[in-house]
Amino acid sequence: MAFNVLKTRVANDFGWLPCSSIARFGSSTPARHEHYNVIIAGGGAVGSVLARLLLDDGLIKNNRRRPMKIALLEQRSSPPSLDAITSKSNTYPNPRAYALSPTSLSYLGPSVLQRLITSNRCGIYDSMQIWEHDGPAQLHFVGDDLEDAINDGRLVNLKKLMGNSDTKTKPWLGAVVEDSPLVSAVWDELKNDDRIDLLDNIQITSIETPSYSHMGKIEPPPHVQIKCIRNNEQEVALSTDLLVAADGANSFVRKTVCSFPMVSRSYGRKAVTCTVELDTSRGSWGMGQTAFQRFLPYGPIALLPVWNSVNDETNGPTYANVVWSTTPSEANHLLSLSSAEFVNTLNQHLCQGPNVNPSILPDYISNNPSVFARVAKEMDSLLRTTNAAFTMGTWTESPSRNYFRVPPRSKGVVGPIMGFDLTLSHVSHSSVNGSRRGGYTSPRVALVGDAAHTMHPMAGQGLNLGMSDVNTLSSLVKEAIDSGMDVGGTDLFLDRYNDDRMLKGWGVVSGVHGLHEVFRQSGKVPGSVTDVESNIQSGSVGGIQSLIGYSRSMGMNIVNGIGPVRKALTEIAAGAVPRGIA
Repeated sequence: MAFNVLKTRVANDFGWLPCSSIARFGSSTPARHEHYNVIIAGGGAVGSVLARLLLDDGLIKNNRRRPMKIALLEQRSSPPSLDAITSKSNTYPNPRAYALSPTSLSYLGPSVLQRLITSNRCGIYDSMQIWEHDGPAQLHFVGDDLEDAINDGRLVNLKKLMGNSDTKTKPWLGAVVEDSPLVSAVWDELKNDDRIDLLDNIQITSIETPSYSHMGKIEPPPHVQIKCIRNNEQEVALSTDLLVAADGANSFVRKTVCSFPMVSRSYGRKAVTCTVELDTSRGSWGMGQTAFQRFLPYGPIALLPVWNSVNDETNGPTYANVVWSTTPSEANHLLSLSSAEFVNTLNQHLCQGPNVNPSILPDYISNNPSVFARVAKEMDSLLRTTNAAFTMGTWTESPSRNYFRVPPRSKGVVGPIMGFDLTLSHVSHSSVNGSRRGGYTSPRVALVGDAAHTMHPMAGQGLNLGMSDVNTLSSLVKEAIDSGMDVGGTDLFLDRYNDDRMLKGWGVVSGVHGLHEVFRQSGKVPGSVTDVESNIQSGSVGGIQSLIGYSRSMGMNIVNGIGPVRKALTEIAAGAVPRGIA
């Protein structure tokens, strides 16, 4: 039987033969059985990077290779090569892109990362500006904030990883990479390793996994048995020591195995994303390797650099990706606009500076002529003035920090404007007969990426958390194989993975959710696209929201003004190891 896939081999009675040496059988022929150490369901960004990390033998001495056999299953056709993507003319960045931290970028490996950069498919940014619509506060993060972590060895040195000796360039805060070039570049590298079978156009039809009662015994639990259909006709039977679900938020593996309770809730928000061309005709400085994010009443607008490593230095068009999170009704209104109307609305709501804090007093006090009301209004004015002074107190003459820069204006939308609902989800534990079940693992099965968790895109941590999943899992799988052990045949390795990811996964998801709840509390300053009046609060509710907004604004100023705190947050977002642990 031939799998008819890239670089795939099949077994016969005499050993291994190339696919081209085996005649292809019809779908009625019984499926030939193949066994793997690891089968990864899902060949997207998370699944392909996991495969690359599993095959990375960089820490093995004497140029040895691990005796590992992996299968990467992808329901769609195999991606085109990166060269095929970049050779196309009249192309523009795809809005489906990820903001990757330096640590996540290092998981791609120097070869893949270098190819993405040289092919101009990597939007590097070394500064980030965050501000609010209803207050003066700003946050400015720059690559210099990561110098200590790099020098201490707590954060990967990307320049050293790629052999770059240039000492003038700042450390990166991250880079925006489109999904398609990223996956293609990783697949290009995987094709060069004969320990992995890349099976595209394959649909899993059934999964049989061992039960919890099989674990903890002298005999190892049965292997995972998988049946598939390939090219809509070929029956394929596979088995594996470990099945990894990397097949996204609607994971077929997770739903089929049925051992993974989930906590899920809707944010009541929808994201609108697209690619825009920036207006550089009026002396605009372009993106300047800066990521912008402005918080509006219903959610943030992010303007992220793409393709800027070349276009900022040439006369070609300069692009940026837009991610606008808001209410479903407002998002649907944005999606109904023409390209010209969308750009005008985007510029109106993004290209504005900070504001003054609204009054924190309810209307019944603001309109009251009593002595108490006058004192309260004086205190209210003092508080707002103090916060504005804190903002100006953080300004410096440094060209890289702490002065507000108006984002570049957009002049047109290129490509489609897309929308998707935002949901928080994370796997959880359950108790059965006094024993803990669920989380990221079940017998011989592990979840990674969106199959285990989803979150709001406001902090850009979605794929970064998935990358952290695959790095932890790949390290444990390689440790098991190097020890001559069956990675799924014992609780030792999967329990360590589960404990690590439950703690860190919930920490990130909860942190992002907390930020969303804090920033959704707006005061009396209008900011809605569809109906300005709908955002104007009155009475005590408006006063409470304004007080929360004032506290948030003051907190942002404190973080921005205290160097160690700001640097610590920058290091966390970059994926650095906390101080004292490295």
